[in-house]
Amino acid sequence: MGSEHGGLNYRELRKKGINPDDVLDFSVSINPDPLPEEVLQAVRNANVTRYPDTDSSLLREIISAFYGVDEKNILILNGTSQGMFLVVSALLPPRGKVLIAGPTYGEYRDACRLKTDHIHEIRMKAEDGYAFPLDEILDFLEFERPDLFWLCSPNNPTGSYLDESSFEKIQKSCRDGGTLFLLDEAYACFVDDRLRYNSLRESVVVLRSMTKDFSIPGLRLGYLMAATEIIEKLRRWQPDWSISAPAQNAGIAGFARIDYFKESWRKTVERREDFRDALLSLGLHVVESCANFFLVKIDDVEALKRSLWKELILVRDCHSFGLTGYIRIGVRSEEDNIKLISCLREYLEG
Repeated sequence: MGSEHGGLNYRELRKKGINPDDVLDFSVSINPDPLPEEVLQAVRNANVTRYPDTDSSLLREIISAFYGVDEKNILILNGTSQGMFLVVSALLPPRGKVLIAGPTYGEYRDACRLKTDHIHEIRMKAEDGYAFPLDEILDFLEFERPDLFWLCSPNNPTGSYLDESSFEKIQKSCRDGGTLFLLDEAYACFVDDRLRYNSLRESVVVLRSMTKDFSIPGLRLGYLMAATEIIEKLRRWQPDWSISAPAQNAGIAGFARIDYFKESWRKTVERREDFRDALLSLGLHVVESCANFFLVKIDDVEALKRSLWKELILVRDCHSFGLTGYIRIGVRSEEDNIKLISCLREYLEG
């Protein structure tokens, strides 16, 4: 579909003879800690000589128990991007009206373009610290009554998090106006526990990413939680055997080690604060973030990217989000973060 993403260009790396493992990739935003051996072993033990469980029934049972929601309200996904396209395919009327809170993940718009050109984006502003423009959103919901409203919280790439009071106002407006509220919580595990709230409400479809939670982007795994009637409609559009046996095993094993991952998420929050302070100490403008990444203002993004690539360091150019002069930096291990800070200091002083 045309959206740009972070991550490695494997073709270019092969041409240049660079081992992908040698690249410090700050352009992606996943859990930076290593996978427990139990998760790796579960992936190795997957039986790939038979078809996987098309219902992902055991993983659904585990998620159901974890959140205290009925299994009928859960759909396992081949990554949250699959969920976005399923929602549009099953629930967006042809030429329906869509609202997106931006700047944000481009896949929302790409998915909606399959059905409609009536896509409106309300953008956060730099002068407001990239906070969600609540009044504008509520006015649009009340007077335009779109069919779908997409909001990512914490938002990619700004790290903005919708506070509970604002969430409740938006949820009520969507419910009253007949708008389906698509809430992408791919980065919610990295939000400080004191700020989190229960987003499972009427008229809300919640997307969660095990790719981010458990650091398994190569397996593609996520889930969606919504009202039973919505789940039933989406299931009709989801191809059978969407979720591979290795991916299902990884999700099951990940929840079995949930204490490890909770501690990992907590440590990532601590690293984020240290990383932010180090970036600020360089005199950089850093947007406050509740996720595991930062939006950083840079005068010459291309020059910085060339400088960092000499050390095989990759950051995310945010021009694809419509943000000229910004990069997004993911939080990695303490050692990796220190190396990036050192390279940034050398570039800025040079």
